[in-house]
Amino acid sequence: MKNPYEEIFQTIKDLSQRCGYATFDYLPDESQGYPFVFIGEQVNSDQYTKDRVLGRTNILVHVYAEYNRRTEVAEILERLLRVTSMYRRTPNFQYRVMSSSTNIVGDKPDGIPLWHGILSVDIEYY
Repeated sequence: MKNPYEEIFQTIKDLSQRCGYATFDYLPDESQGYPFVFIGEQVNSDQYTKDRVLGRTNILVHVYAEYNRRTEVAEILERLLRVTSMYRRTPNFQYRVMSSSTNIVGDKPDGIPLWHGILSVDIEYY
């Protein structure tokens, strides 16, 4: 049996890479340039029916860029939401974006001022 949650996670990662963004499923070290995308935390929930299991997942997508590139962070978040919403399939499942939210906050890891964009995507698969 295929894992729909892992397929959705991997699809979002692949879509980000196809958009041309440096994309990781881990936080890269300081040698990685900006901007970059980190496909991060994921929370899954199942609903059991007579015939099958339906599910929902929430995935957080993080975008990091230098302090003077806030507009670029917003554009990347919007583009990733758009392509994820439009694509709507993994190799073995179909999905739809049920809701989303974005947040852009200032961040200063290691004393470097950055913008940290967060896209929260609620996805239902069927």
